[in-house]
Amino acid sequence: MDRQTQRQLFDILYALAARDGREAALFGRSLSFAREAFARSIASELFPEVWFEIPLAGDPWFDLHLLTSRDALNPGMVFSAEDTGSHPQVFEWFAKQEGVRQLALSWDVGKGNTTLPAVQVLVTKSDPEIPCSFLRAVGQSGLQDAYRTFTEHMPHTWFACYTGVFPNRECNFVRVECIPSRRMQHVYAQDASLLEAHLRQIGICDLGKTIVSRCQMLARLPFQIEFQFDVMPDGTPGPTFSASARFACPPGEDGWSSFDQSGAAGELMKSIETWGLASDRWRMLADTIFAKRITQADTSCILFNFPAFVKLRWRGGEPLDAKVYLLAGAQL
Repeated sequence: MDRQTQRQLFDILYALAARDGREAALFGRSLSFAREAFARSIASELFPEVWFEIPLAGDPWFDLHLLTSRDALNPGMVFSAEDTGSHPQVFEWFAKQEGVRQLALSWDVGKGNTTLPAVQVLVTKSDPEIPCSFLRAVGQSGLQDAYRTFTEHMPHTWFACYTGVFPNRECNFVRVECIPSRRMQHVYAQDASLLEAHLRQIGICDLGKTIVSRCQMLARLPFQIEFQFDVMPDGTPGPTFSASARFACPPGEDGWSSFDQSGAAGELMKSIETWGLASDRWRMLADTIFAKRITQADTSCILFNFPAFVKLRWRGGEPLDAKVYLLAGAQL
């Protein structure tokens, strides 16, 4: 699929997700920046995985995450700065790796930033050398010890699935996302004291009044939970902590999403609204779900979009905000 066709499909994808008043209510005025960011993130002939990051309260806007699969690349490929968000050396590294799944470029298009994205690697196996190698490739070798220190304190039932850096932000940290095993999630659902102990073990000192109780609530839902940390150079978590619930179905299961406004997902969203972290616009999320076959420039594919995650954030133990992540793409 050539780059022009990919850009056209992105425009159609966005139009379908944002129609019927959803642009004004959910997406805001970030489209022009998103189109530019997308054009700078087409590293292969396969359409990238698209994530729209949307806040659930306040003024509407979105950020854009574009993920390239390792299967879309080969070790002999040559990359340009124009197609990789100015990170060609990271894509060259990624194309030669085993044990990796996706490489993400994350653009702050809600702030109009199309200069330099954040970059993250998603892995398929627990091997600390892969994230450390990634940090060297992205020019952040000084954060390797921070990553190792953090993961050495991580509960052994957690999997560090994601490592990212943000060269477009002033604070120097490495972001690490962790997935507790399903068995451990079930334990957390019953035992808040162990959940609290593990969060303190990883270095969260200020749990405030709601982190443990709300994370336990997430653990009781039929969705996979994930925890996200901004790891400082000394290996300790920074003040911002996130917990997510994944609506997307696990690989191999039928369907793309288990987001059901009348089921567990809807009950969770009502709670988030009650906590003051979401307006009633979350009720438009179900209308963003679609799967449509499109023919564009002799390319026939299925365009799809659905709510995949909801994320709660705290800073210094105090609730900060909530965001939803829409997962979109094109399947040949």
